[in-house]
Parts: sequence; C-alpha cells; structure tokens
Amino acid sequence: MPFGIMNDHTKTPKQAVHGVGTFLWILAPVVLAFSLSQFFRSAQALLAESLRAELSTSPEELGLISGSFHFAFALMQIPVGVMLDRYGPRLTNGVMMIITVAGVLIFANAHSVAGLMIGQAVIGLGCSAAFMAALVLASRWVAPEKFAATSGLIVAFSLLGVLASATPLAALIELRGWRDVYYGLAVLSALSVVLTFTMVRDAPPNHSFHSRKGETVGEALRGMISVWKNRQVWFLVGVAFFSYPAILTVRGLWGGPYLQDVFHLGAVDVGNVLLVMTIGMIIGPPAYGQLSRLMGGAAHPLIVFAVLIAAVLCLLQALLGTTALWLAAVLMVAHGLLGSCATLNYAASRAAVPEHLIGRALTTVNLATFGGLFVLQGIAGLIIGRFEPGATEGYRVMFAFLGVCLAIAGTAFWMGTRKRAN
Repeated sequence: MPFGIMNDHTKTPKQAVHGVGTFLWILAPVVLAFSLSQFFRSAQALLAESLRAELSTSPEELGLISGSFHFAFALMQIPVGVMLDRYGPRLTNGVMMIITVAGVLIFANAHSVAGLMIGQAVIGLGCSAAFMAALVLASRWVAPEKFAATSGLIVAFSLLGVLASATPLAALIELRGWRDVYYGLAVLSALSVVLTFTMVRDAPPNHSFHSRKGETVGEALRGMISVWKNRQVWFLVGVAFFSYPAILTVRGLWGGPYLQDVFHLGAVDVGNVLLVMTIGMIIGPPAYGQLSRLMGGAAHPLIVFAVLIAAVLCLLQALLGTTALWLAAVLMVAHGLLGSCATLNYAASRAAVPEHLIGRALTTVNLATFGGLFVLQGIAGLIIGRFEPGATEGYRVMFAFLGVCLAIAGTAFWMGTRKRAN
C-alpha cells in the first residue's frame, strides 16, 4: 500500500484499502491548495518579461514583487502552526484560502509595483497554511515510519502547480495575457475553499485530536517556546533557510530572466527548460522519502548530501552554465532533482517533537524556508541589478552566491548533527 494508515494492523485488507482511499479523498483539497501555492510562488519566472514590458520593472523590483509572497508567507508560519494544532487543518486552510482569492484578484488588477507587491503579499498570507495542513493531516492519518515517503508524494503531486507555471503558463500568457490567467486562478482558488470545507476531516475517528482541550494563550506560547528550545529543530531551521530557497530562487524567479538574457530564449522555450527542471523537482522528494524509509527513517545523511551536491551544482552553473544552453539546462535539472530535500527537513522536525506540537515544529521549519526565499531572492535581485541589464556576469555572481551559501549551510548542518551523534 502507498500509505501506512494508523492502526491498519487491526483492520482486514478490505478495511485498510478503504482507509487509504478515505485519506486520499480527505487530502485532495489541501493538495489542490498546495499546488496553487506552488504555482503562485513559481509564476514570477514567466511573468517577469511581461511585467518588465508593461511596467518597466527593474531586477530589484522583480525581486521585491516575488519576495512579497515569501515574506508574508513566512510571517504567518508561527500563527498558522498554533492554528493547525488548535483548530485543525480543515478550518485553518479553508479560511486562509479565502484570503488567497482576494490576493489573486488584487494582483490581477494591479497597475503598479506597489499594487503587485500587495497582491503577492496577500496571496502569500492566504497560501501559508496549505502545505503545513497537508503535513499535519499526514501526521495524523499515516504511520510515523511512512511520514517521509508520504510527504514526498504530497510535494510531488503539488509540483503539478509548478509544472503549470512553466510551458502552460507561457502559452496562456501569449494567448490571453497574464491578467486573464490570474482571474481564472481566482476561480480555482475559490473552488479549493469549497472542497476544503466539504471534504477535509482533521483526524481519524478516536484520534486524540477529537478529545483535546483548547489551549489557552499561555499554553500556546509555552508550546511554541518548547519547539524553539529544541536543538534538533534549530539544526533544521539553519539548513531549511538555504536548501529549498536556493532552488526556488532559480526556478521561481531568476531562472526565467537568466535564460532570456543569457541565451535569448522566448517565453515558451524558457517555459520548456523550467518545465524539465520542475520534473526533476517532482521526482526528487518522493525518491528521497523512499530512500529515508529504506534507511530506517534516517534523514540527516540525505539532507547533508542534498545540500552539498546543490552547492556544487550552483558553483558549476556560475563557472560553466553560461557557455552552452544544454549545459545550463542540465545543471538546473540536476539541482531540482538532487537538491530537493525539503520533505526530509519536515520529516526530521516531525520526529523531533511530541504529537501536540507537530504543527508548530513544521511551521517553524517552514518559516525558515520562506524567510530564506525572501532573503535569497532579494539579494539575488540586488546582485543582478549591480550589472548592466542582461549582463551574463550578474547571473554568474548570483549562482556563485547561492553555491557558497549552500556549502556553508550543508557543512554547518553536517558538523552539528555529527557532534550530536557522537
């Protein structure tokens, strides 16, 4: 079976299969919301050229527009963690996706950089619960030893949203324009709200969630402090700040302008390259999840490998990636495939805390991830903006910066976890 549903050892095979089907049905609306979140955070790579043409946006402004999503997303992670533990994924994600609908409409109607930043920020607020809601559902419906593999599959399915933000988005922009595309996305976001409230169930019958007592504000704060004092969580926060953010700095924003400026590709050709990179990102998380399961749930060695190999790939992109399109594409795909260790970070954080603090632990690591996205994308914009428009050297320095950051993060994580193991 693809999922180890809790208490399956007490069920007949027929009942166990029904349990898997029930979990997939419950999970589907949240995965749709997560897929939309993945789309919104990745679409700027294809929107960049349209925004530059329509509003004359600079590299720094593009970084701020994209970063607004990640800043707002990160800002909400601590409140979302408390909400998930207290109110459950159904209510939390349903309410937050209503905010997403409003943000998409603001973005679609914006005619200034400030308006686009506000729209992106509101979208980021609204999408802030989707992934964590899916992981909390998995932590309650799936056996602990299957959590890493399950979370990898959740990420893989959600990356259909990233796929849609590549070639399909480029084609739709050419056909209808980016504003009409976002009106359609507002409708799809509203559908996810309806499906969340009608289909999602917070926990299996007889789960302790149903008999929980509501936390006071003081208890919620003490729980948050308990998570923040956890040494394992801090190791994961450090690596999460750089690992997945480096991938999305390329795939979600600067990969598009890089391919356009260095290799003079059109929008659809850029979409095709980013599409292949996304396929690598889809394969990576479940592959790492299965490897972790085969290694008895071990995540730390795989995290070290993924971060350090990503560092090498970024440095190679800086040194050689501007010489040939095929080489640039291969390095980007390899980065998406081999560097996608975010689900391992979440699996390790889920194992580091008691059940009633899982939401807060997951969102703490997610806060680091999206804080890192805001910082890395913004710094990348500043680096590129210091060179002449379209200059190859700016992108080389950007990739070198990402590679050095990943090398430092991976080495620090390796040394810290090795010391702990000793």
